[in-house]
Amino acid sequence: MISTPIQSLPLHAEVLVVGAGISGLTAALRLARAGRDVVVLDRAAPWRGGSGVNAGTLALQNKEASLLAFFRAGIQEWQRLRQELDDDLGYLQAGGLRVASTPADIEALRRSVREQAELGVETEWLEGPVLRSRAPWLSETIACATFCQTDGFASPLLAGPALIAGVTKAGGRIVPHTALQAVQELQHGYRLTTPSGPIECETVLIAAGPWSDSVARLFNIRLPIEGRLNMLSVTERLAQFMDNLVVTHIRGKFTLKQYPNGSCLLGGGFQGKGDKQTGRKDLDYEQLRENLRFHCEVVPALRDAHLLRSWAGFQAALPDRLPVVGAFPNRPGLFAAVPASAGFTMGPAVGRLAADAILTGGTPPEAARFAPGRLLE
Repeated sequence: MISTPIQSLPLHAEVLVVGAGISGLTAALRLARAGRDVVVLDRAAPWRGGSGVNAGTLALQNKEASLLAFFRAGIQEWQRLRQELDDDLGYLQAGGLRVASTPADIEALRRSVREQAELGVETEWLEGPVLRSRAPWLSETIACATFCQTDGFASPLLAGPALIAGVTKAGGRIVPHTALQAVQELQHGYRLTTPSGPIECETVLIAAGPWSDSVARLFNIRLPIEGRLNMLSVTERLAQFMDNLVVTHIRGKFTLKQYPNGSCLLGGGFQGKGDKQTGRKDLDYEQLRENLRFHCEVVPALRDAHLLRSWAGFQAALPDRLPVVGAFPNRPGLFAAVPASAGFTMGPAVGRLAADAILTGGTPPEAARFAPGRLLE
């Protein structure tokens, strides 16, 4: 359980951030450090939504080529946070392996290497004895792999408390269990109704992840955001064998890492069953078995490991797979910061750009294609 200092809802804030996940907290941190009076509201406990229940993978070489520059920016923000925050994020950057098995996999991996090299992503091709020496724990079915030094991971269990402490230390206030109920537009800003009373502000940042569409509706805005329910599993503590590497697969739907305490986290995007509006999150056991089988096929040592827990967590999904960042058109003082696929990796970049948009009064040029206006009817 993440401990958050109990904050009462003030009557006024300069900037109100709705959502205490990765994008909302990183935006609030930047704004508070810039001297803005920032209040963060969350309908539940901070960091208990999508950000707190994901796999924590911060890999680059398994990302879509069209967004590689943005994902690289996200990883750079994670590196900055590791240096600037007082508390440990559980961030390790020992590199990652992207593996391939079949002839079709190998060809796909070669294409990916060429494509990413053109975009400045450096990888090392590994096969035969070199691969076996580097990762003897991989299955014999793995024919080759690429190594990328940029890949890594963070611990959501540590990153959340570290960010919450950072925002609080910078002067920001975090108010949990406070959902928005209604919005009134004022001459200069907004009056927001909550169960704890009203609050007035000049600026609102919608950063509620998969639930950002519900928040936007209070402003009479329709955002086509859906919730994907990804499943994850964690094993008992095992003797260290992965050298802090993160493993992904060219076919996708596979992420594996071993935390310093020995536990292995298995993810990759296999879908559960649920409803983000009601909060129902159920495992799809057929999909879960497929996920576990895939991991054991790649890393045979997992076959003898005891599984401690499996769970599902929501992630925002948009039709064009791009994040939503920046100012809403014709709505002064209203901004968005919603990551899309692999939101944990891009989240700090989304938060930084949204904060910069608020500080400057306009969407930064590098975020122009992510602006909310592209999604509005």
